[in-house]
Amino acid sequence: MQSSLKSGKKIGLLSMIFLCLNGMVGSGLFLLPGQVAATAGQWGLAVYLVVALIVMSLGWCYVQCASHFSRNGGVYLYAKEAFGEFVGFEVGLMRWVVGMIAWASLTVGFILALGSLFPQVMVSPLKQILIISLIASLGIVNLFGANAIKKFNNMITITKAALLIFFVGGGIFFIEPQHLHVFEETFPTSSFGIAALIIFFGFSGFEALTVVAAEMENPKKNIPLAMISGIIFCSFLYFIVQLICIGILGDNLANSTSPIAAVAEILFGAWGMLLVSVGMLISIGGVIVVSSFITPRSCQALAEDHTIFSKFVQQNRFGAPYGAIIISSILACAIALSGSFMELVTISVISRFAQHIATCLALFSMEKKGFMKPFSSPWKRLIPLFAIASILWLLAHAELYLVMYGFGALVIGVPLYFLQKKLDESTSTTASTDEMSGIELTNI
Repeated sequence: MQSSLKSGKKIGLLSMIFLCLNGMVGSGLFLLPGQVAATAGQWGLAVYLVVALIVMSLGWCYVQCASHFSRNGGVYLYAKEAFGEFVGFEVGLMRWVVGMIAWASLTVGFILALGSLFPQVMVSPLKQILIISLIASLGIVNLFGANAIKKFNNMITITKAALLIFFVGGGIFFIEPQHLHVFEETFPTSSFGIAALIIFFGFSGFEALTVVAAEMENPKKNIPLAMISGIIFCSFLYFIVQLICIGILGDNLANSTSPIAAVAEILFGAWGMLLVSVGMLISIGGVIVVSSFITPRSCQALAEDHTIFSKFVQQNRFGAPYGAIIISSILACAIALSGSFMELVTISVISRFAQHIATCLALFSMEKKGFMKPFSSPWKRLIPLFAIASILWLLAHAELYLVMYGFGALVIGVPLYFLQKKLDESTSTTASTDEMSGIELTNI
């Protein structure tokens, strides 16, 4: 009875697919089409296909690793198994920091989107109160465990999907062929990579499921299925939405700050624009829900192995790591109140690249150690190599100061790691002393 109750609280395959989709389909879907068109013109359609191929190759690498682990931690576990404690700690710390930055920046983005409908919410101190309230509310929901967040996530995903089906189903029939002249434009040699970096933001979070493997039913089998399904669906959705925006707005797409809302207004009038604006809030809210669920589990994974975070490993009666949830919520609030939405978003995307490279390289190391055999065919070795080369190519198109900020957590992690090593040694020494004292007392 006990075990069946516990298994009932796990997240099933369908909810895992919803979680994966909710982690990717957010503000990027509503804001990217115009930026991509301004950067790469109609060649943006080709850029989406290239980025989808890159993400699929990264997804394959994560799937190979995920199929051998059932603990929370994701890339932290892969890096630790492949390269040892130090690299694992560095990557794990970065994963937690990236999660908090993403949670914070998306919360600020949600308030900004809400402000486009109700400008009064942007006035201080109401804006700050709403930011704190939103983060705190999701932290409280998380305290009730995976089952509570699963129901909340499923509800948001279904609502979001219904709105997107409405938009795509209506828009596809109003595409004007004269607006589609991709190959008539000059190939954007200098801006193709920049557009790819922008689009990659839309796929951020595809790897999130691996961080919460312990919350999933049959994670070694279901996480690969959910992740690949989510990436394929998201790739198709982004491509078709970009196509509809080009086919209806034409050259005006490059000047549109909210292209999906503009298309909805053309097709359905003012009420259509309002519906899409509500959909945008729901989409961003969905990504925030996923981020609020994933981020504390990154802290929990570190806490299970490292003394410095040991206070955050305890769970409440719902199986939620309450200490990790509370500290992650507090730090996310602090980051969100610091502002600078666009820079925080860019930094969080760049920071993820360190995790992606570590996961790709982990395949080679774990195969060499005999831990796993991912390369049953020689050509499969090309997949992680292609993924690493693609990430380096994307990094080459980012501004240097953003790259430095993005990898800043690695620098912070060095003193923290050696501090925790000293704590470990001190704990071991104390334990040994107590043990020797016990032996002496016994002899007496």
